[in-house]
Amino acid sequence: MPATATKIDSTCHSPLLFIGEVLLRPSAPKALEQFPDAEYELGVDIIGPPGYRVVLDNLMLFLTITDPPLNADGTGVFFVQHADTGWYWGLPVSDTTPPGLDGWVEDLHQPHQPTRRLRGRKEHDAIWSGPGNGSTYWIGVNGLKDTQTLSFTAYPMAEKAVATTSGCTIQLTGLSINEELTGTWGG
Repeated sequence: MPATATKIDSTCHSPLLFIGEVLLRPSAPKALEQFPDAEYELGVDIIGPPGYRVVLDNLMLFLTITDPPLNADGTGVFFVQHADTGWYWGLPVSDTTPPGLDGWVEDLHQPHQPTRRLRGRKEHDAIWSGPGNGSTYWIGVNGLKDTQTLSFTAYPMAEKAVATTSGCTIQLTGLSINEELTGTWGG
């Protein structure tokens, strides 16, 4: 069954931030040499509205694994560092930490601490609309079996000197290895 993407709150509207292409694939051998825990790489694009270039401060992508669940012994599927990403790896202070700048600790150590909830933050970025024009976050995935699919929420948020904007939370379900989900979600 192919993967799907669904806006969690059907009334949510974002004029500026959208989740674009999403891709899950095996990590390249060179990436595995540096970060052997990153068995797979997940690419998630944040894109802008058609016809616009949007310059943003503190562009953030919040990811939470929703399936598969953790095993009883605490093992399972985790986001792990997959490369020198060029963005800050943020960990929540608690299980109830909401998306935002506050309540997240940026892990400066290499490799970054594995997590099921992640905030990726870029200090400054610009996005456009359409494939390849957004801001792509590459994240390693560890613990996913070849027969499993990955489900997670993706939520974009950004801040600018005079304004803050957010996107809509999107549930991505059943993403298989080597599957790419194309489209735009969250408007």
